[in-house]
Parts: sequence; C-alpha cells; structure tokens
Amino acid sequence: MINFKKRTAVLAVALGLGMATPALADGTTGYIQGNAIEADGDKIAGATITIENVDTGLTRTVETNDNGLFRFPLLPPGTYNIVAEKDGYRRNLQENIRVGISGKTNINLALSSMDVERIEVTGSSIAMVDVTSSSTGIVVDQVTLEKVPVPRNLTSVALLAPGTTKGDSAFGDLPSIGGASVGENAYFVNGLNLTNFRTGVGSSQPPFEMYETFEVKTGGYSAEFGRVTGGVINAKTKSGTNEFKWGVNYYIEPDALRDDPPNNKVDGLYRIDNRKDEETLWDANLWASGALIEDELFYYVLFNPRDREETDALRQTRSGDQLSQFMEVQNDDDAFWGAKIDWYMTEDNILEITAFSDEQSTTITRYRTLDGERASEPTYGSEDKGGLNYTVKYTSIINADFSISAQYGVNEQDRTTQSALDANPAVYFRYDSSGAFVPSTTFANFSVDQGKDERKVFRVDADWYVGDHSIRFGVDYEELTAESLTTNSGGAYYLYYVDDSDPANEDIYQVRHRTYEVGGTFESENFAFYVQDQWQATDNLVINAGIRNDSFENFNANGDTFVDLSNQWGLRLGAVWDVMGDGESKAWVNYGRYYLPVAANTNIRLAGAETYIQEYYEFEGYADPDLFIPNLTGDKTREDEVFANGSAATPAEIVDQNLDSMYSDEFIAGYQFQLSEEWSMAVQGTYRELSTTIEDVAIDAAVIEWAADNGYGDVSDIWTGFHSYVLTNPGSDMRIATTELPGAEGEQVFMDLSAEDLGYPDSVRKYAAVDVTFEKAWDGVWLLNAAYTWSHSWGNNEGYVRSDNGQDDAGLTTLFDQPGLLDGAYGDLPNDRRHQVKVFGSYAITEQLNVGANVQWQSGRPINSFGYHPTDVFAQAYGSESFYANGELMPRGSGGRTSSYMNVDLSASYTMDVFDDATLQLRADVFNVLGGDEVTEVYEIFDDEASSPDAPTMDPNYGRPTAWQTPRYVRLSASLRF
Repeated sequence: MINFKKRTAVLAVALGLGMATPALADGTTGYIQGNAIEADGDKIAGATITIENVDTGLTRTVETNDNGLFRFPLLPPGTYNIVAEKDGYRRNLQENIRVGISGKTNINLALSSMDVERIEVTGSSIAMVDVTSSSTGIVVDQVTLEKVPVPRNLTSVALLAPGTTKGDSAFGDLPSIGGASVGENAYFVNGLNLTNFRTGVGSSQPPFEMYETFEVKTGGYSAEFGRVTGGVINAKTKSGTNEFKWGVNYYIEPDALRDDPPNNKVDGLYRIDNRKDEETLWDANLWASGALIEDELFYYVLFNPRDREETDALRQTRSGDQLSQFMEVQNDDDAFWGAKIDWYMTEDNILEITAFSDEQSTTITRYRTLDGERASEPTYGSEDKGGLNYTVKYTSIINADFSISAQYGVNEQDRTTQSALDANPAVYFRYDSSGAFVPSTTFANFSVDQGKDERKVFRVDADWYVGDHSIRFGVDYEELTAESLTTNSGGAYYLYYVDDSDPANEDIYQVRHRTYEVGGTFESENFAFYVQDQWQATDNLVINAGIRNDSFENFNANGDTFVDLSNQWGLRLGAVWDVMGDGESKAWVNYGRYYLPVAANTNIRLAGAETYIQEYYEFEGYADPDLFIPNLTGDKTREDEVFANGSAATPAEIVDQNLDSMYSDEFIAGYQFQLSEEWSMAVQGTYRELSTTIEDVAIDAAVIEWAADNGYGDVSDIWTGFHSYVLTNPGSDMRIATTELPGAEGEQVFMDLSAEDLGYPDSVRKYAAVDVTFEKAWDGVWLLNAAYTWSHSWGNNEGYVRSDNGQDDAGLTTLFDQPGLLDGAYGDLPNDRRHQVKVFGSYAITEQLNVGANVQWQSGRPINSFGYHPTDVFAQAYGSESFYANGELMPRGSGGRTSSYMNVDLSASYTMDVFDDATLQLRADVFNVLGGDEVTEVYEIFDDEASSPDAPTMDPNYGRPTAWQTPRYVRLSASLRF
C-alpha cells in the first residue's frame, strides 16, 4: 500500500460545506494543485498531468516541475478526472475530484515504478482542513439547498454561517456579519458587484433558481476584496454542460398554511389585529441548459414567472367609540429571467457572459376600515425596483506560471415610487397624544422618488507562480451614477395635530407644513489595486500576505469633487501552520484592514441642492377641503426650522478638510483539525474594531465659540444649533470653511475647530466572538454542520445604518447630529446577540426519500429607552431620541433584552423516475415548525413626544412588541427534470 500526504482544501469535499476558503481565488473559479510523488514520498519531475471536466470535456495538460509540482488555476467549477503519467511508471487515475468556487484542491498523485510489484491507486483521500487558508466562512452548494430547509433568499443563506445574525426588520431582515451593520456587506454574482451602493442595504436579486453555489466570507478576505467592513456573499450561477437538460419547477407558500403573528391587543399606537394579515407567494421556473457546440459553447437559460401578494393590517386607532384600521396590500408579479453563456475558445481561453433581469414593479393599495368595514376609497401607488444586469469575463492561461482575467459589467437598480395621486400633498392627522399619525386617503406615496442607480465595473486580475510563491494582483474600478429626485407628494407635507399639553387647548388643531426636495445626478468613482502572495515558507507554514490600495471620490450635483479619499492602504496578513505535518490540522492567525467608501446617499443628501423647511401655524381652516390643504394665514406657533435652504454648499463648507476614510481592523486566530475522514472541528476567535467612522455632525456651538475667540463677535443668530452640518470623523479636530462670518464680506474663511470644542466623542464599535464548529461532510447518506457562537458587539455607533430609529441614511444618521444625542450612547449595540447555536443537516432515508433540518437559536437583542434630553435644547429638538427616560440617563441597552428564541425548520423530499430520462421531486418545507412567536423588537420610545420636554410623560406604547419571529409557514414544491 502506498502512503501519501493528504492535503486538500475543504472545497474539495464532494458537495460539502467548508469552514474556510483560500486566500488566492477570483470568487468564480477553482484551483487544483499538487505533486507527483513516488511510493517513498520523493517528488517526480517531468510527469504529465491531465485533467478533464466530466461534464464539459474541458481538458488541460501540464508537466510537473523540478519539485514535482503541478498547477491548474482558474478552473470552471465542476467534477474532474485527473491522470498522472510518466515513462517507467504506472498510470494513476483519480476520478470525480470536485472543484468549487474559490477552492484550492491540493492532491498528491502517487506513481509506482514499473520495476516494482503493481499497485493500483484508484481514488484520493479527501481531507477537510485547508492548510493554506487564513480566511473564514462557509460554502453553501446545491446539495445543501436541495436537502436542507433554507428560505430562498440571500439572508437565509448567509445566516447558515457562524458569526452572522439577522438585523432589524426596518432594513428587511438583512444579515449582520461580524458585528457590522447590515449596510456594510458586499454581494457578488459571477464576479459582478450587485451591492446597493446608495445606502449599502441589500443588493440586486437574480432569480434564486439561477444560483449554484454560495460562498459566505465572514472574515480574513484576501486583498482582492474591498469596500466592505462586514461580510461578503459571493455566488456563482449555473452553467451548461455537454448534456442537454431542461426542467420546470414550482414553489408555493400558501396563506392557508401560514400562521399570523400574535395580536397586540393593548390600546395605543401598536394595537394590531394580525389575523387580517395575508401573504401568498408562488414562484415558477422554466430552464434549459446544454451545448450549442459540444465541448466548446455552452448555455443556461431561465425564465422565472412569480407572484407575491401581501395584505398587512397596519396599526389601529380609536376615534370616539369607533375603531379605525389601516390596510395595505402589496402585489408584484413581474417575471425575472437569467442566462449564462460559456465559450471555451481553447482549453486555455474562456469567455463567460452572464445576464439577468430583476426588474419589478410593486403595486401598493391602501384603504381604511371603520369597525371592520371599508370606510374609504383605495389609493394606489407603485415602487419600481431592479433592472438589467450583465457581465462579460475573459480568462486566459498564458503559460504554466502566468494567467490573466478581465471583466466588465453593469448593475442597474430602479428607484422610483409613483401613483396617480402624486400631485396631491401628503397629509397626516394626529388626533391625540397617543402618537398615532393617521394618513388621509388623498395621497398614495408620502415621498415621491424618481431615481436610478447604475454601476459600471471593470477589473483585471493576474496570477503569477514563482517558486514557492502564488502571487495574485490586479486593478478594480467602479463608476457609480445615482440619479435622484425626491419630494413629498404634491410638493408639501401637512401634519394636523392637537396640542393637548394644556387641557384647555385639546380641541385646537395646529399645522406643521414641511417643504422638502432634493435631487440631481451624482457620480462616484472607486479605484483599487492590490497584490496578494501565498508563500509556502516551509513544508508546514504558509504566509498569506497582501496589500490593497483603495481610492474613493464622490462628486456633487454640479460635478465637483466633494470627497476625495486616496491611497487608503489596507494590509492583509495571515499565517497558517500545518501542526502535525499531515494536512489534517492547522493553526492560523490573520489580520486585515478594510475600508468602506462614502455611500451615494451622502452625495444626494449632503452634496445636492436640498430644501428642508418646517413651518408651524395655527389652524385657520382649509383652502381646499377635498385635499385637506390648509390656509396658511394663521399665526405661527414657533420659529421656522430651516434644515436646508435649497442652495448647494461648496465642498469646503460641508466636508471636513481633515476627513479620513471609514475603516475597520480585524484580528482572527483559530485551530481546526480533522476528527476522522468525514468529521472536522474548529475553534476560532475574532476581534473587530471600527477604527474610524464618517458621519455628519452639527457644528453650530463650536462655530459660535470660535467666532467669538477670533474677533467675529456673536454669530448665534446665524448658527442657531442646526445651521451647519459637516461630514467628518466624529471625535476628531476639524477644518471647515464658511462664507457667513460678519465682516468677512462673503469671503471663504477656514475655521479650525478642535474635537473638544465640537463636543463629540470618538465613534466606537467593537466586536469579539468565539466560534466552535463541527462539520460532517456529505457522504451520500448524511451531512451535519453545527456551531456555537459567543459574541459581543458594543460601542456607541452601529455603523453605516442605525437600527435605533430604522434609519438607512448611510453616513448621515441622527446619532452624531448633536453632542447631547451621544450622552449614554455607549453600550451593547443593536446587533449584539450574545449566544447563538446553529445546527443544520440532512439524512437520506432511502435513495428516493430525504429529510433535512435547520435549527437556529439565539439570545435576545438589547432594548433602549429613548426620551428627551433634560438639558441640551438642541438635542431636545430631535424629540425622543436621546438616551434618557423621564429625565434620567438610560445608557444604551439598559432597558433589558428581548427574549431568546429558536427556529426549527424541517423538510422532506421524495424523488421518483416518472419516465425515461425524467425525474420528479416533491418536497415540503415547514419553517418555524414549533410555531414560536417570540418578540424580536419592541417600541423603544419612552418619553411621549406629545408631551413637553420639560415635563415628559411615559409613552403608553413603550416596550410593546413591534416585530416577532417569522410565523410558521409551509413551502410546497414540485420539480420535474429531464
């Protein structure tokens, strides 16, 4: 028997899941590397190694070098046979070697001499530890999706990985990875970046059936990945093969098999009758794949008709003895489509074209009921999303030591909301101090948005192999264009409210009139170059060293640069030690610095010509009773609030001249070892720190003091607390310009404001975690993956978005708007889920019958108590948004925690042959099978905003549920494949 060293990447585990992914890969291709060796372990030079893809016929041949080494980089994922041959030696065939995305399969091929007794070698021993990788994450492939109950969305796939949690419902339950906010992840499909670059929240959505494999990177990314401080969800779509295949499948989630969330039957803002909620979803796919030219030109096409209708019973209010309910119905039925073309021009030159459309228009119908009966005519609106996306990639193997790839792509996203009532103003009524804002039925969309985002991507990557070094380097350029025009419906927003702080006035209406408009065409450019080296320093030690240089430039509506952050150097450094020298265990450490660009939302909100003015009047009747347009002739009840006057400020007046990029530092250490040929275990520790944040801050108080100290006198009549907001790094000194100093005659004057004068603390976000994982690879019968994670996320800033108030204004949240808003802000952050257990797996009872399970348990989310700041009048103007309750400091997270909860999802599928070359699979997935209904979010406003800041009263809705875990529902599906 021949004994040889077993060293392969986790992605070589046939159709399994892995704990780590290699440092060198382009995210869409795989890699085979190894040595030809003799029975005693000596290396064999000049051996001929040939690989063949069993599905496409792709064949490549190389010779081993003086050290017996061979490499096959940039391989299309699939199943390969490998043959090793040399004169004087017996042929060695290794069959069915699986190569996945970003995967390096290390395999030694043993050749026996003709001079010794014949020894057959017919297979390879697959290890579960990749002793070259210092990155972390998992790979989710078709076996997992077909055998484990997973909701058909990217968040649910990402949540299979340790260190990922579900963010708040305000952002659509997106994943938080490594303690970062849900707006700091990156999403790639076939190398094309699909991330929402306006706010960072979410991505474009290819048809789910189009996906073949997902890679969830939770840390330790190599230098080719950037512009992300959370995690990377990297996916590859299906491709055609030499065999013609086609099929049709149908998925349905009927409302009749869906539970409703619990009813909140307490009087007040969140009195909700969830029994009236309805949701039905069906999704069909017709697909075909094959070869237009055998062994050369392949195709995969997909058509995806779909329909979703959701009825949501919104909050109830009581007017006298009558109960008023607001209903909303959403429906979208636009079909998606996708296509993939692979042209193997030669064995060393491949052209790939991917295209898909996720264009959709959601129709929104709203109406009001009174005591259960419809009491108003419905209003109709629509939200347009998605668009056409495509990418072209060319890969060329120049020689055994050098290869190159080039890619161009376009990602589009429509962002338009509209209705036939958009000429009518937005009108709300606030009947009492319960805090309920009741919309009129005369408008459909509160904000009318016309917009479109377009990302153009161009990148070139090269791989160069020199001795013990595998070097990858490249350039990466993105041109981002955001077109936007946002106004309130009808150009105005009227709020009619009762000031019942004085009982004598409780029947007197007052009117708040808001004028808001912002828009333009805004461009951004992101450019990076990088070098990453994987160095086999010794037989047992691999060094992964990389450097990435990022540059970010954002332009205002006039086309002028307003943010220019160049030469941001990010080091990536890891070391992996093959502890026993047998490829079955490793210890590793990794450090990485990751930069995040300024979101396009900042261009639009800060660098556009924004008008945002609020006026307050006594109610003097209606100018147009049908549309509830008031006569604005009464006395004003308070001073106008001018947040933006319609003028686009020069960049030097809105951006700190000392501005640094937003970046995060990460440290990882871990140990993984193989328990057997099918089981592995790993223990990993992670620490992350958001070292610099970019936010907008009000600088009025500091300007008043600076002007007095520098001979400009009292300027408090101009800087009234909300006059000037500046993009800066909170907690840092600032250099900013103004043209509004008395006696300066409109000349631009630069002010140097110290961090002490500005009064803002440093922005802090820290994350620490320990993951313990067990994995059993799929062996044709069963698979299992289990993980326990202890983690802690703390500081005073969640990051790009703010879950505290559901704000996705990336870089422009209210948190740092006034120093008083930061009092008590340090504590456990919203995505802090201290304990998590994840277990998923599958078991084949027979060849036809399979069952699967996905169990996730997590502890609760911290609860805050927001109210009026007792002493900071500028912070008071933001309402109940300070960390105070009834005048007492309530530090972040001190309101307790929501309950822990567990989801148990089960599935069963049965596959049968229905006629020649056709199989039918019937499947049922039951999500939250135990029917858990734990509260996941609560109302965190403690001080009633209808009360006075000087004498706040408790909001009656404080602590009441606003979101629950997803109710039990069933997905039924049938899939016919030919």
